[in-house]
Amino acid sequence: MGRAGSNSGERAFSIQRCVGMLHQNKHVAREEGLKDLVAALEGFVAAEDITDHRYEYDQALSRCFSFLSTVGRSAKEHKDAYRAIGIYVLTVLGFEAQNILDRLFALDRLTAELTPSSASEAERAVAAINCLTAVTLVCAKKAAAAKRTLKAVCEVIDQTTFPQVLAAALSAWTLLLPRAGNLRAMTPFKVIAKHLSADDPAVRMAAGEALAVCIERNHRPYQPDPPYLYRYHGLRPREPKPEDRPSLESRVAELAAGVDAHKKKHAEERILFQQIKDLLEANPPGSDDQDEYDEGEEEEEDSSGCRRVKVNKTTWVKLVLVNFLRQYLAEQGFAAHFQLNVPLFRDTLGLTRAAGGAQEKKGGVVPAQEMKQLRNGRDKQRTKEIKKDRRNKNKQYC
Repeated sequence: MGRAGSNSGERAFSIQRCVGMLHQNKHVAREEGLKDLVAALEGFVAAEDITDHRYEYDQALSRCFSFLSTVGRSAKEHKDAYRAIGIYVLTVLGFEAQNILDRLFALDRLTAELTPSSASEAERAVAAINCLTAVTLVCAKKAAAAKRTLKAVCEVIDQTTFPQVLAAALSAWTLLLPRAGNLRAMTPFKVIAKHLSADDPAVRMAAGEALAVCIERNHRPYQPDPPYLYRYHGLRPREPKPEDRPSLESRVAELAAGVDAHKKKHAEERILFQQIKDLLEANPPGSDDQDEYDEGEEEEEDSSGCRRVKVNKTTWVKLVLVNFLRQYLAEQGFAAHFQLNVPLFRDTLGLTRAAGGAQEKKGGVVPAQEMKQLRNGRDKQRTKEIKKDRRNKNKQYC
């Protein structure tokens, strides 16, 4: 039996006790039961424990859906119910994830929860978006599931006015795009261009990550023809638009330089957009642009005989995915799942071959540096940039 972990004290977790609390009439008892369930799932519950107590976990899951479909429940109950469902699916994976995604979309109040009408409902909307994203990531039919969730997420992006909801929706959009098929049919660059100019830094960073994923997947924004071609053919140049590549490059350069007044406050944002600027410079516009999309193959051999990793294993998709899981599972939960949840990290998401240990690998030790680079690379670069800014400021006063 799993334990509730450090978040719930030293008391051993009991799924039977948890189900009993979820059936209580007092909302305080229900919230305590949800808290214990989330803490246990964060700390990772082994598949055999869930199988041995299948009836109890099904009851707990049913209570979570009951909370989401009942009017008048507290915001905390809704948020924790979404979180429990999402982390549960990250544990069980597979076809059960598809069934739970169907149940989520069958909720009568889902559309209203995704598009809040007040600031007090925004956190609940973020929980719903993150839950949908987590469930969709591990669905067996990933292309169909991704398109279904992307449709709902795009409606949120079009309608919401709350920055935290918009940032969550843009991050979900970025995560699911590579799984949905042809990027050119799914990615309006004017959405990215619009939100690169948003007032909230979290929204700008989410839009920047979406742009980076598209560029890395060889889906490029429109590049106007050189002026001499228009003169040669006697045509009028096309009016420049914010979603054109030159406009996007200009905005990324501004954000990388730090156009805001408080540069130190937005140091992480400047580092992110400097990386995106480098990516744009390393991928100049060309006539050989071709969208890459997942056709179910995990890896393939290139002409040189080296193994080339496809969709879910490109650098920016990896970084966005790891950041989402770290934020969704919390730091301790992320560490526990990375160490123990091999079916999620290695087999389903393909994030690292080292997840689960090198003992299972035949013929040698598996390198364990891939995830270390993902977790520490951006932190090191951020520290380096902050130190550089500090040195420059000191020189000004010398």
